[in-house]
This record gives sequence, C-alpha cells and structure tokens, in this order.
Amino acid sequence: MAKLRQLFLIIALLPVCVMAQEEEPEPFTTDLFGGISAPDVMPKGRVQWETYVGYTHSTMYDVKTDFWNINSSLLRFGVIKNIELFMMGTLAHTNLEGEKETGVADLSVGVKAKLFDGWKAIPSIGVRGFLYLPGGEDHPFMPEKCAYQVDLMFDNPITSWFDIGYMASLLWDDNESPTFYGGIDFNFTLSEKFALTLEQANFYLPPEYEKRYQPWASATLTYQIHPRVQLGITSDVFLEHISQYRNVMLGFAWQLTKK
Repeated sequence: MAKLRQLFLIIALLPVCVMAQEEEPEPFTTDLFGGISAPDVMPKGRVQWETYVGYTHSTMYDVKTDFWNINSSLLRFGVIKNIELFMMGTLAHTNLEGEKETGVADLSVGVKAKLFDGWKAIPSIGVRGFLYLPGGEDHPFMPEKCAYQVDLMFDNPITSWFDIGYMASLLWDDNESPTFYGGIDFNFTLSEKFALTLEQANFYLPPEYEKRYQPWASATLTYQIHPRVQLGITSDVFLEHISQYRNVMLGFAWQLTKK
C-alpha cells in the first residue's frame, strides 16, 4: 500500500513538474550588431526582432565620409530544434565628399544551425549561411550578383561570468576571390542585467585591393531590460587609423513571441 500511495503521489505531482519546466525561461541570445556571433539559435517557434541605428565618420585616406545606418534589422525564427531561419536588411545613407546616396544594403536571407552544445573544454559549435540578394548597377550598396557568406562559430564558457567566442567566415561577392574574416571576443557578465563584450576581428580582402589586411576592435555594452528585451550600444575602432575613424551604434533585441 505504501508503494501504491507513492506511485499516486508521483502521478499527481507530474503535471506540476511539467508546468514548472515549461515556465523556465530560455537563455536570451542575440546577434544584434553582427560581428562575432554565438552558436546559439532561437528556440522552436520563437520570433525575435533585432534592430539598430548608427553613425560613422571617417577621414581615412584623406577622404571625408559620413555614413548613417538609418536602420538595420534582423528577423530570426526558430523552425525546429537547433535550427533557425532569418532575414536581414539595412537602410543606409552616405555623404562622400559631398556626394550623397541613400539605399538598401545587406538584404539577405539565411539559416543558422547549432551543431554541438559543447562539453567540458570542447566549445559549442554553430554554422550560418547568408544569401545576399543582388541589386544590380542601380543599387550601390548591394552586390550586382548574388553574394554568399558562410560562418563557423564557436563558444567556450570559462566561468559563470566569462566566456570566449571565436568565428571564421568566407564571403563571396562581386570580387573574383572571397573575403576572409576571423576574430575572437571576450564576454563578461557584469551583473544580472549588464554584460560587456570586447572583440578583435581581422579582414583579409581579395588580391584586387591594395590594402588587403584590416584589423578591427570593438566594445559592446548590453542591458537586459526585460527577460525578452535587450538594449545595446557598441563602437568600432579601425586599429590602423584609430584617430581617423569613429562610430557608434544603438539598438535592441526583442523576442516577440513567448514560450
């Protein structure tokens, strides 16, 4: 009889345990400002909108350029476990020595998959692919033909408040040879709300460029204003022309659907 009572007690408590598990929030993940991204993907059925605005001023190579990122948005959707689909687009405006242009940039669709969750010293691993839609000759911020990008992403948790991420990418655009990108970031959890990311990234451009190697660094501060909303601010530095290049970007990531 004692075992029978225990069995009935377990059956009675099972729905409560299931409800408690369903209410446990998923870890928040975002690819808000681009750059080095974590392998994490959106949970199945979740939709997230990530958007930012930005301004860049450059006097590199004796050319004065002002670039306004009027809006850059990324829409992510978790389709099945460990796989998400996304679409992205930017509305940009430039002023290059008095010549002004406005147009759409980075218009793309893609898929992201988490291949491995990580184990001890082995990092979590993800892969992501972009298809950039062409704009032809009349759209200066878009490729003339379809462009493609593939990213391989890794993340190593070191402590409860610190992890290291790194990523390698290849971009095939209108150039004959691809552009290679590689970088590393250091992520610090400062509190329950605040997090800091320091990133160093390197571009290796195709041979047709006179200056093929470009080293960059950035710092990003995020604030978790709500379990489903994160605010962020970031700034990049071109390490070869630190005094001639400055920018700032402000944005937020909002998980539109609940669990």
